Amino acid sequence: MGRVAVARWSSALLIACCAVGPVQGADAELKWYGYFKMDLVRDSAEPGSGNGNFITYVKPHLKGDATAITNLTARQTRLGFNMTRGGAKGNLEYDFYGAGDEHKNSVQLRKAYVDVPLGRWSLRAGQDSDLISPLTPSTLNYTVCWGVGNIGYRRPQVRLYTQQGGLYAGVALVRNISTAVAKKADGTTVTGDLNLDGINDADAGLPVVQGRLGWTAATGGHKMTVGVSGHYGAMEAGTRDYTTWSAGGDLVAEVNKKVKLQAEAYTGDNTATYHGAIMDPDTEDGTSSVGGWANVVCKATDKVDVSLGAGLDQVDKKDLGPASRKANSVFFGNAQYGLGSGASVGLEVARWATEYHLPAAGNATTPSDLRVQLSVQGSF
Repeated sequence: MGRVAVARWSSALLIACCAVGPVQGADAELKWYGYFKMDLVRDSAEPGSGNGNFITYVKPHLKGDATAITNLTARQTRLGFNMTRGGAKGNLEYDFYGAGDEHKNSVQLRKAYVDVPLGRWSLRAGQDSDLISPLTPSTLNYTVCWGVGNIGYRRPQVRLYTQQGGLYAGVALVRNISTAVAKKADGTTVTGDLNLDGINDADAGLPVVQGRLGWTAATGGHKMTVGVSGHYGAMEAGTRDYTTWSAGGDLVAEVNKKVKLQAEAYTGDNTATYHGAIMDPDTEDGTSSVGGWANVVCKATDKVDVSLGAGLDQVDKKDLGPASRKANSVFFGNAQYGLGSGASVGLEVARWATEYHLPAAGNATTPSDLRVQLSVQGSF
């Protein structure tokens, strides 16, 4: 069965399940959720990823010769299901950032896991968000500050975790992925196979181990959560072995019932598959980077939510070749207004800037982009 057929059957299954509402068996219950979302975006310069539907950095361009672009998409529309059966739980979630033209998008699997209680611990198996760096800023941009300080994505894993009072502890064995680039004799390139033996370096190496410890405390009507997390994995490429690792911290502070501060910071090597290092590819000697982000979210009124934030990612220039991304930053602000019945409209303004190491002749060293995004969303 081809990809198009699979996408059609998956979409049909999602629509059918949504149409019948919650499903209950003898001892199981299935509940669906999600939202429909339209994004209209104007960029003053071309984003380097996502065809303009989203942005993770600014694409190189000649000095004074940026090309403004406009995009309209519904790809971020999301459909999901939560399952409960006795003590077991499960989750299945899709969006439409799979392959396909802009007017006939294919589904993309986001999450698919089962969660089973084991005494004081729980076992989660399937595909889920990374255990490390668990927070996301409140931004209308689909990629939630990836490439500018926010690391972490989704991947297959087996996780063991527990929540005892305010203490959270978790460890996970996770699919390893390499982004290292090797050049063949004919000049073409291949990703993830430095020694060109036809075997992905991550598959020949070791799965990634991730871990996180967190603590939540509440006092005087204020609640705060702090956490530390990290990962380590090894890639094998004959005599050219290399590793991926990160260490980071996360913070959520509820100042009062209306204002919340959240932030993360990290450092690491070869973190491109986690959206660190501005997605500069892995290298044998390690692509070292450091980054972080901060976000203040305010419930201004019953119908208005306001979010202000910034992010930064920097790569050690000694690990970079010519025209590589060296530093990346964003400052953003948005407001969302509730229209009632689960519908809302939002407006976000963001300034992105990406510094390049030894840019090509005539190119801007730090191209920037003023991005304006209008979103309309209906949740269910």
